[in-house]
Amino acid sequence: MRKTLLALLGATAMMGTIATPASASTQETREFAGHGSSDFGLALFYARQDARAQANRAGFTDCEEYFKLVISPYDATVFWRCIR
Repeated sequence: MRKTLLALLGATAMMGTIATPASASTQETREFAGHGSSDFGLALFYARQDARAQANRAGFTDCEEYFKLVISPYDATVFWRCIR
């Protein structure tokens, strides 16, 4: 009897945690690609500046750079993921 009661209580506890709905998130996520080129080797700087300007125009302030592609010091692309 005791084992049955403990099994039922354990199953109820598990179903309570599994059946609980996840909280709804109102955060919006968006990705931006910044491109830069420079004759002076500042392509990465310009690419980041481009991505930041795009994010700011769209109203996103919390961003992280998740990938950068530096073909040469004269040509670069960065990818940013932003949330608000």
